[in-house]
Amino acid sequence: MTNLIDRTLRPLIKNETPPKAVVIFGARRIGKTTLLEMVAKDSSSVRWYNGDTPSDCQELQFGSSSDVELALRQADTLIIDEAQRVPNIGLVLKRLVDVNERLTRQTKIYVTGSSSLDLAGGVRESAVGRLVNRQMWPLSISEIAAASGWSDVRQHIDRLIVYGMYPSAYANPDDAKRTLRDYCDGILYKDLFELSGIRLHKKIDALVNVLAYSIGSEVSYDSLSRETGLNKTTVMDYITLLEQCFIIRVCSSYAKNLSNEIKKGKKIYFCDTGIRNAIIEDFSPLSSRRNRDAGALWENFFFMERLKLHSTADDWAHLYFWRTNESRPHELDFIEVVGERMRAFECKLSPGAKASPGNAFRSAYPDCSIHVVTPADLMKVWLE
Repeated sequence: MTNLIDRTLRPLIKNETPPKAVVIFGARRIGKTTLLEMVAKDSSSVRWYNGDTPSDCQELQFGSSSDVELALRQADTLIIDEAQRVPNIGLVLKRLVDVNERLTRQTKIYVTGSSSLDLAGGVRESAVGRLVNRQMWPLSISEIAAASGWSDVRQHIDRLIVYGMYPSAYANPDDAKRTLRDYCDGILYKDLFELSGIRLHKKIDALVNVLAYSIGSEVSYDSLSRETGLNKTTVMDYITLLEQCFIIRVCSSYAKNLSNEIKKGKKIYFCDTGIRNAIIEDFSPLSSRRNRDAGALWENFFFMERLKLHSTADDWAHLYFWRTNESRPHELDFIEVVGERMRAFECKLSPGAKASPGNAFRSAYPDCSIHVVTPADLMKVWLE
């Protein structure tokens, strides 16, 4: 059961010290509330506010600094769940942190938001410098391995790639298909539609559907515009919103030392492969989709697992793809840059497959190691 899987973020946010507030962003149903319930168990007293509860939202509209101080003194931990629904949340957090800073016994403040649309905007405007921002994702293979061993990951890797890493889909594999379909039907776009004011729901559906069939391939805003009937500016705006709602992630191209490198290319992956497969209504086993999209699905899965790893480590890593613009281009699935260190990854399904970036890449980036990763041996990349 996923409630026995400890999240890597737990000790990290627990060790953050006040007066700053720790803000945890992430999609709905990935375990943010469960994470804070685990943190709360280690606290002697907790005051919990829920942004979905009107009375809690009203209580957070403090009338004076004395009201703020009273709220902070009520418990050693203060939690605001679903904070994107709290009016003026940026100002609320600013007042809490400012008063907390003056207290002798400071309160730990934790905040969750299932969308960065309203929450991030309000925070940037009002609470700059007062927050520790942390991104939370669906389960990671590292977390599963820590709970049940890498052998469990290897044994179920094909299923994880197809059904993704949402806690409810992982905990109940027999019901995963229905769980993911229900999520897409009722929750996936909830924050996007409610907080952005978008009215063209069918156009969003059309764009997301095109993106779902395009994972692993380079895309352009012009081509997406033609395929969806949206103008280019709207496509760009919608993709930004889809990223802010943790539905997709944009991966840009890497170009530094070679004149024929693609410089402004982009690929778009889904934050969870199970959600992607629910969108296209295809949960076929990985073994039966090899001539269709198995390679692209594995590429998407690997990209997100590396992103989760570096996001949690908060190590300023950047992930790119690399390709030349020749008639017969050379390419690598991913370039990972952390400080001065550069690594390349080529995602393959078959053991023994080779990466072929060409001599020009090796000459231009002689210190870049190249790893070929398959679903069966991804463990070695994590343990190096």
